[in-house]
Amino acid sequence: MFKIDVISVRLIYGLFLCFISAGYSQEEASIWYFGSNAGVQFNAESPDPIVLNDGQLSTEEGCSTISDSNGNLLFYSDGITVWDKMHNVMPNGTGLRGDPSSTQSGIIVPKPNNPDVYYIFTVVNEANAEGLCYSEVDMNLNGGNGDVTSIKNVELLSPSTEKISAVMHENDTDIWVIGHGWDNNSFLAYRVTPSGVNVTPVISNVGEVHGGNTANTIGYLKFSPDGQKLAVAKWSNNSFVEILDFDNTTGTVSNPVTINGLFYLGVSNGAYGIEFSPDSSLLYVGDTNFSTSQGRVHQFDVTQPTANAIINSQTILNEGTEIPGALQLAINGKIYISNTSTGNLDAIESPNELGTNCNYVSNVVNLSPGIAIYGLPPFIQSFFSVAINVENVCLGSETEFFIEATDEIESISWDFGDGNTSTEEIPTHIYQTPGDYVVSVTVSTTDETKTFERDISIYSVPVANQASDYILCDIGNDGEESFDLNTKTTEILGTQSATDFDVMYYASIEDAENRENDLPILYTGNDQEIFARIYNAQAPNCYDISSFNLILSQQPEAQAVQDITTCDNEILDGSETIAFNTITPIVLGNQEASLFNVSYYLNQTDAINNDGSLPTVYTTINNPQEIFIRIENTENQNCYDITSFNIFVEDQIIAYTPENMFACDDVSNDSVETFDLTNQENAIINGQSGDYEISYYLNETDAILGDNAISNNYQNTSPSETIYARIEKDSNPNCFDVTSFEIAVLEYPEIIMPDSYNICTNETVALHAPLGFNTYLWSTGETTKDITVTQPGDYTVTVTKVFNTNPVTECESSKTIHVIESDEAIFETFEIQDWTEDSNSIAVFVTGLGNYEYSLDDITYQDTPVFYNLEPGEYSVFIRDKNGCGVIYEDIYLMHYPKFFTPNADGYNDFWQIKMASHEPGLEIFIHDRFGKLLTKINPNSVGWDGTFNGELMPTNDYWFVVKRPSNGKTYKGHFTLKR
Repeated sequence: MFKIDVISVRLIYGLFLCFISAGYSQEEASIWYFGSNAGVQFNAESPDPIVLNDGQLSTEEGCSTISDSNGNLLFYSDGITVWDKMHNVMPNGTGLRGDPSSTQSGIIVPKPNNPDVYYIFTVVNEANAEGLCYSEVDMNLNGGNGDVTSIKNVELLSPSTEKISAVMHENDTDIWVIGHGWDNNSFLAYRVTPSGVNVTPVISNVGEVHGGNTANTIGYLKFSPDGQKLAVAKWSNNSFVEILDFDNTTGTVSNPVTINGLFYLGVSNGAYGIEFSPDSSLLYVGDTNFSTSQGRVHQFDVTQPTANAIINSQTILNEGTEIPGALQLAINGKIYISNTSTGNLDAIESPNELGTNCNYVSNVVNLSPGIAIYGLPPFIQSFFSVAINVENVCLGSETEFFIEATDEIESISWDFGDGNTSTEEIPTHIYQTPGDYVVSVTVSTTDETKTFERDISIYSVPVANQASDYILCDIGNDGEESFDLNTKTTEILGTQSATDFDVMYYASIEDAENRENDLPILYTGNDQEIFARIYNAQAPNCYDISSFNLILSQQPEAQAVQDITTCDNEILDGSETIAFNTITPIVLGNQEASLFNVSYYLNQTDAINNDGSLPTVYTTINNPQEIFIRIENTENQNCYDITSFNIFVEDQIIAYTPENMFACDDVSNDSVETFDLTNQENAIINGQSGDYEISYYLNETDAILGDNAISNNYQNTSPSETIYARIEKDSNPNCFDVTSFEIAVLEYPEIIMPDSYNICTNETVALHAPLGFNTYLWSTGETTKDITVTQPGDYTVTVTKVFNTNPVTECESSKTIHVIESDEAIFETFEIQDWTEDSNSIAVFVTGLGNYEYSLDDITYQDTPVFYNLEPGEYSVFIRDKNGCGVIYEDIYLMHYPKFFTPNADGYNDFWQIKMASHEPGLEIFIHDRFGKLLTKINPNSVGWDGTFNGELMPTNDYWFVVKRPSNGKTYKGHFTLKR
């Protein structure tokens, strides 16, 4: 015998069918009561649900229902009241802590291994104090109709959001019931075991915080049927949906993926109902906009490997004026939606199919007279797990089949619907043609034998034809361009139908293999390899991949070419030859020449069509002639730019030869002068009309090339030089002619004569200019070489010298002579320093017009008027005019006293007298003895003191004198010795 354990989640395709399980069958979810007295029943005899009108519920949102394993109703509730299968309120079935206005007011969970006991888990609305509670129902009470026991309103969590869901534990016995806290990001998973409810939850703090406005408590919470995923919708402000991983062994929640920005925003809008597909691969989200009475349903592929890939897999279904409420999977494999706008049920007929292939149908169930409002009853999501599982439905590949079962299997038989069978547990089969097949399996256990069927489709696998590289011109050369990838779709499809196959594009082979990060059709990219995935529109995993390159060709930029104005040749026919290869570097600018071709055309049409290019050397046929230039990328002729320029042919110009230029040297006589070359312009132009530019050069080559022009105010470097003049038209510098002329610097006519002459008062002086000049002109008006003047002042003579040049040149120069009046000195005074033996001095002061010098002997003269180191005595001071206008003299004396005298009548030093005293009659001279006694007063005109006092000879001794000098107001004192 066989036994197959629960197989881990795989990528599966197909519709929902029944399964074999030792725990619970699908029939527990066969009857729904909801809305305003609305109800439906699902059974094998009817492909569509049967409408029920016997329900007692009247609830806008929350409700719950449970049936037995054969599909017989047991009881239902709005979260506050519990009705039994007879639609009577259970005796203790009121006062539960749910709320009809709570999103998921309640869910009913059987007690494992006990068919008679159930738990009703309730959540109150808007985070009120009652929170998440549970109550127990015993079906043995109330005459077998069941009643709520004393285990009632046991609080598990407060406050709570309006969310709750349940799924089987990995052991296939226990059940996980999960809720979400308020003002936090806590998921709380409670484990229901054969012992009852474990009130200690597994807490996972993960994902977004649910808090703020209590409207944010609204929105559904659902497990995926395989128990591996969990999804939660947060309605109202900043609505979002979270998709998380669930470990159905430990009860932990992890790896949140938040989807926001895709749902209606506002207090009364956003994501509300959610549901997984039977194979757990797709998530559906109902999106409400009560502000504008609009709604839509989103589909997301949760098998995608990344958050972005899941978000980008979005498909919008049934967008319009019908507002969706709850979404609930049924045991027939379809998802039903409460259509709040019509009161009926919509359906997703094939919820395992991607995109619009899921087949959304509006108003598929008319509930009248019942009305669907917002809510539908939730169930343990494991009720809806798939039985026959299929992997790989691509033609030519091995398609694998398996079932999920926990009972021991005694025998198993597969029929693949194409005449082939197998008795293997997990068979594989290769279909030979695409199409629809009915696969059946008959399974025998120790208790029963059941046969299950499943419709499958085998899909053709496309061929990704090789597309050519996609080459675009890089407009602006910014390294990016917008590629319309859709232009490659036809190449990749080849002859395959665009209806049956789609093509998506990716930046890497990994993304293409994983259907991740698909590129937009208008893709902004650069040089890179693009991978095209062509897949069956109904089976995206049936695909093939090829690649091509995006290539950006450098966009050439035709640099502007200035119009060319050229000179006509001697034929004067208005036609000239142009070498285009001299223009090409201008067109290229800084662009790499090897990457581009440049060609020339007579008109723009030819340039655009690259037709009829001109030869490299071209002779114009019109005047003016417009030439069009095309620059194109050598690797991509469609990557080009066009510009144009005009060729003008102008009449030739003549440079006439002017006279030579001569300049008279300046006083420096260095043969260097500045020439104003513009004085030659009229002669060079010689009456030609038009606007011209004339420039000057030191050699003919520079003049022809227009290089190294010299300044118009040119300073020569050699006494004579040749200057070349270039005349060109302002409108066309290439239209020019060259001539030349000489420049030379002539010798300066230097006047060599004294700078100044002296004239004595009332006398004359002759001024003599040098010989060798052609003319003389004095400032007095005289034109002779020499003149005589009688007055001091400045006299200027101007001379000219005529040079025999062509043309004749006169050079002149001028010199100013200063005639300076002079005269003999006028004596003013002396200042003497005397009364010493030999250190006396005389300072003389004079006035006058002249320049004077001084002497004590009229022989040796000095410039300074002071004489030093003189002995006492009489002197004559001579003052002479250096300019020869006379000499004067004055006498002066220097005084002193003798140190001793010897009055012994020998004729030597017999008297004591002040030297030179006679020259100052006003002197007062007094003689005293050593005791201060006045002995005598001497007359300055006398011979002096004879050494007596009252006729008596005075003895040898020192005597004292006092001299009062009126001429300077000084008094002199001293002593002398009388020797005998």
